[in-house]
Amino acid sequence: MIKRLLGLLAPLGVILVALGIQRRQTLKNDTSSTPLTDAQGQTRKRRRACFISQRTYPVDQRLYTEILALQEAGYEVHIICTRDDRPDPSKNRPNYSVEDGVHIHRIPSIPRARGSKIRYILEYASFTLPAFLLVTYLHFKLGFHLVHVTNMTDLLLISALVPRYTGAKVIFDIRECSPEMFNDRLGLAMDGTPMKFIIAIEQWAVRFAHVTVTCTDQMKEAVVKRGADPDKIVIILNVSSAHHPTPVLPDPNDNSAAENLRMVTHGTIIKRYGHTQLIQAMPHLLKEIPNAKLEILGKGEYRPTLEKLVADLKLDEHVNFAGFVKDEELVERLRRNHFGIVSLEQNPEADLVHTHKMFEYIELGIPVVISRTVAARAYFEEDELAFYDPHSPEDLARVMVEMARDPQRRYQHAVKALKRIEGYSAEEQRRIYVDCVEKLVG
Repeated sequence: MIKRLLGLLAPLGVILVALGIQRRQTLKNDTSSTPLTDAQGQTRKRRRACFISQRTYPVDQRLYTEILALQEAGYEVHIICTRDDRPDPSKNRPNYSVEDGVHIHRIPSIPRARGSKIRYILEYASFTLPAFLLVTYLHFKLGFHLVHVTNMTDLLLISALVPRYTGAKVIFDIRECSPEMFNDRLGLAMDGTPMKFIIAIEQWAVRFAHVTVTCTDQMKEAVVKRGADPDKIVIILNVSSAHHPTPVLPDPNDNSAAENLRMVTHGTIIKRYGHTQLIQAMPHLLKEIPNAKLEILGKGEYRPTLEKLVADLKLDEHVNFAGFVKDEELVERLRRNHFGIVSLEQNPEADLVHTHKMFEYIELGIPVVISRTVAARAYFEEDELAFYDPHSPEDLARVMVEMARDPQRRYQHAVKALKRIEGYSAEEQRRIYVDCVEKLVG
C-alpha cells in the first residue's frame, strides 16, 4: 500500500520540484515583478507578500497594521483568510475581492467557536488544507517573496511549505502561545503528555519560519524558555493602524462620576475576557455609587451566560448589553464614559498578552481600569493604568469607586498613559515590521 501511494505521489513530487526550482530562480532575479519607486526614491522591483490567517479580514486589526506597513513599502499584498459566513448568504463577502489594494482570498470553512477537542481539530483542518492548496497555486502563478502565517493553529504554518522551499521567506506571527491557550481553553496540564506534543509543534514552527513575531516580551520569553532562538523573534505590539483618533482628555474637575458613574468595555465576549468578575463587582460598587452603569459592547458566545448572571444578580438596570456597533458609533459611545475596563481572567495566557482595547482607550484619552497581569504591568506604571486584582471582584469595585471619586486621578492617568504609548505607536510598529521584512527579503 505504501509503495503504491509513493508511486502515485512521485510524479507530483517531480513536478513540484521542477516548478519550485523555476520559481526560486524567478524570485531571485525578480524578473516577473513590476518596477516601483520606494519612499527613499530608489527604483526596485515590486515584491509580493501573502498573509495566511484563520480569521476574517478586514476585521483583524493586527493584520491591518502589518498589511498597511507592506503596502506603504510598495508590496503587492494578498491575504488568505476565512469568510465571515452569515445567516443570510446574500450578505456574505465574496470568495475573492480587492479592497483598498489588498487581494483578499476567502476560504469557506467551519466557523471558529468554543467546543470539543474534535471540533477544534475540524475547524483547523477545514482551513489549513484549502489554504495550503491555494497558497501553493498562487505562489506558482504569481511568485511570493514573503509568506506571513498567523496562529492559531501553529500547524497552519504547513500551508507555507511549498513557498518556503521554493524561495519565499516565511514569518510566523504568534498571536496566542499555543501551550498557554490550550491550558486555558481545554484544561490541558502544562506538564502533561499532550502539552509536550503541542510544545514540540510550537518549537518546530519557530524553527521552520525565518522570523517569528510575538505581541509582547512576555510571549517571547515563554517561547524562548521552551527552546526557541531569541535572535529569530521580533516583538510587534497590538497597536492598531486602523484609526487615528484625536484624544479627548477627561475634565480634571468633573465630579459627576461620584454619583452617576458611566463605565464601558467592548470587544469579543468570551470567558477569558473576565466579564464575569466585572459583573460580580457591580453589587459591591452599587453600595457606594447606586446610579453606576456599565455598558458592554460587542458580541460573542459567552453573552447568554453573562445575561443570565446579570438577571440572577438583579442588575438589569445597571448593566446594558449594546451588541456590535460600527466604528464611527463606537468611538462616540466609548467617550461617553468616565473610564474603560479591560478585564482578563488570571491564567498563564492572560499574563502574556495585551488586548487591542487597552490601546484603543488610551489613544482616545479614556482612563483605563485593568486586570493586573504580568504583560500589562511590565509595560505600564501604576500611575498610568488603574490595576486591580483579577481574582477579586471586591478589589475591582474598590478601584472603580476610587477612580469615580477622583477626577484628578482619571485625568493624570489618561495624560501619562498617552505619553507612555508614544513609544508604542502604530507608526513605530509598522517601521519595526518593515525593517524585519526588508532584512529577510533583501
